Amino acid sequence: MKKYSLAIIVMMLIALLTKASNEAYEQAMRKELQQMKAAESPEALKKSANGFARIAEMMPEEWLPDYYAALALANAGFRSTGGMEEMDALFAQAKKHADKASAISPDNSEIVAIQGFITMGELSVDPNSRGQHLSGVAMQTFGKAIELNKQNPRAIILMAQMEMGMAQFFGQGPEKACGLVDSSLQLFEKEAATKEKGAFQPTWGKEMALGMKENTCK
Repeated sequence: MKKYSLAIIVMMLIALLTKASNEAYEQAMRKELQQMKAAESPEALKKSANGFARIAEMMPEEWLPDYYAALALANAGFRSTGGMEEMDALFAQAKKHADKASAISPDNSEIVAIQGFITMGELSVDPNSRGQHLSGVAMQTFGKAIELNKQNPRAIILMAQMEMGMAQFFGQGPEKACGLVDSSLQLFEKEAATKEKGAFQPTWGKEMALGMKENTCK
C-alpha cells in the first residue's frame, strides 16, 4: 500500500513540475515574440534572438525557439548596415539555429522555408559573386518547403521574392511571381481563420506579400 501511495505522490509531483515548466515556456515565448515583433533595429533583433536561444536551452525538445532565433538573426542580417563581415556572421548564426530546429523537427516546411530565407540573405551580401550558385540553392530550398506543405504561405511568398528577382535579372515579366503572391495571400487569409491562438506557430509574412502586391503586382 505504501508503495502505491509513494508512486502516486511521485506522479503528482512530476505532473506539477511539467505544468510549471510548460507555463514558464509559454510565458517566455509570448514575451520574446512580442519583443521580436516590436524590434526595429538589428540590435533589438539580436537581443530577441538571444532570448529565444535561452528558451531553446530550457526546452531542448521544442523546435520553435531555435526557429525564431534563426528568424530574428536573419532579419537582423537583412537590416544590418555593418558591412559584409557582420552580415555574414548574422546569417551564419541564423543557420546554426535553423539547423538545430531541423534536427528536432525534420522535414518541417516552416524550418526549410527559413533555411531558404537565410540563403537569400547570404546571397544579398554579395549578389555579384554569390548569385549564380546561391540563387539555385534558394529556389530548390523553397521548392522543398512548398513540396512538404503546399499550404505554407511563407514558403510561397519567399519563392515569389526569388522569382521576382530572377525575372528582373533576366528582363522578364512579373507574372509568375505575382501569381505566387496572390496564392500566398489566399493562404494567409485561410491561415488567419484556422490558426490556433497561443500555439506560437509561425504567422509572419503577410506584410511582405501585401508589399509585393502593392509595389510590383498592381
